[in-house]
Amino acid sequence: MENPKTKNDVLVQIGRRLVKTRTERGYTQEQLANMTGLSIKMISAAENGHKAMRPENIIKICDSLSVSADFLLRGESPFLGTVMEREKISGLTPKQREALSKIIADFLFAFEA
Repeated sequence: MENPKTKNDVLVQIGRRLVKTRTERGYTQEQLANMTGLSIKMISAAENGHKAMRPENIIKICDSLSVSADFLLRGESPFLGTVMEREKISGLTPKQREALSKIIADFLFAFEA
């Protein structure tokens, strides 16, 4: 049987990442609620680690804050995984994309064993 404290700790960590991301983006709980169609009460409960979110609500929050579910749930961000990063990259000129690809290739090559 799962230890309730462990489950609560996970919810608290998710809530901390949610608060940090929301405030970094400059949104209030009310603004996030309006963006997602969720209640302020639900946003607050999630941020305080009091209540687990339904999968569809996690998706709404991630889309609204331009973060991956991996980041929100686990604290992990996949390589160039956020919507904002993809948008920035897609806005690059072909010459800039080529330069970025070279930088990444050179970086990875430098750390090969």
